[in-house]
Amino acid sequence: MKSTAFLFIGALILATTAAAQVEVVSENYFPSNLEFKELQKLVSEEVFENPSRLLKVEGGNLISSIGFEKFRRRVYSNKNTSSISIEVITFQDSHAAFSALTLLRKSDLQNGPPGDKASSMPNSICFAQGRILVRIQGQGIAQDLLARAANSVSNRIGPVHPKVPSLVSHLPELGYESASLRFFSGLKAYDAYCKNIIGPYLKLDSDLEIAQAIYQLEKQTGFLWLLSFPTTAAAEEYIADPVIFKSINRKANSLYTKRAGPLIAILSGDFDSTSADKILGSLKYSYSIRWVYDKRNQSKTIWGIPTRILETVVDSLLFAALLCVVSFVVGFGFAVLRFILRRRANQKSIQQTEQDEIIQLRLR
Repeated sequence: MKSTAFLFIGALILATTAAAQVEVVSENYFPSNLEFKELQKLVSEEVFENPSRLLKVEGGNLISSIGFEKFRRRVYSNKNTSSISIEVITFQDSHAAFSALTLLRKSDLQNGPPGDKASSMPNSICFAQGRILVRIQGQGIAQDLLARAANSVSNRIGPVHPKVPSLVSHLPELGYESASLRFFSGLKAYDAYCKNIIGPYLKLDSDLEIAQAIYQLEKQTGFLWLLSFPTTAAAEEYIADPVIFKSINRKANSLYTKRAGPLIAILSGDFDSTSADKILGSLKYSYSIRWVYDKRNQSKTIWGIPTRILETVVDSLLFAALLCVVSFVVGFGFAVLRFILRRRANQKSIQQTEQDEIIQLRLR
């Protein structure tokens, strides 16, 4: 009994320790202490979830406006008396992390690894993976060390399969410089970015997603904004207002717009009408209708109607017919039962009448 109890306690301790280790690993994406010999000492570490503390972080106001959840940072010392900073920022979803990467990047976007999309400079690497943004910076640090540290953090985050915002897929392909993409997940992010970096371009009063990129065609260059409104009516109302376009860069020689459903494309720069028509001509938007059943398991139709729908109709008719039959049987049963009971009652009354005797007393 004692040995069994000790075994049970030992297994419980091991299970608890294993669970704690899994939790620690899932929360800690930083390199281990002995993983890189160049990172000799951990100088400082901070973890917080309060957005007000982002004021001391580079681009903190922008990070706070996108959908910030948690901030982690470690600073390591190098043998050359230099330091390297690793920041791991968690956002609400992958769209917010992707938006933060496009707005905080200091160079053109590149495909990962590390991460899904990345931006690198001689002294920094920034990449997004899922809903996590990682920023690694170091003055006087070899680019090879930054790349190895970035890959280590990316491997610890693990594989994810995020979807690129659908608005980005609607950007016209002709003349599109994908490395120049900037994606705004909401109006707060757009206001924060324009306020600190490029100044106000568009006058917006409703929350929406915005994509911005550089376009070049036939030695003509400019910017294209793609706005995604909640409804088609809101997009129509916006594009019908002539005042809103006065806030766009006045140095642009030309301005062209096109609406497709709830999407509005605004092209500015030195484009002529022919080039603008080529770029904006591919902008399209179509509404998709999805059936309530799984299309992958549906391949046959009768008279143009999917067999699943016909099966549902037939099943409904059969169920209604079954209810009618059950109702008829139950009603007929009640009628037969009532007839039998009444017949027995009549027979009993006749028998009682036959058994009655008449007694006559002749009294004088």
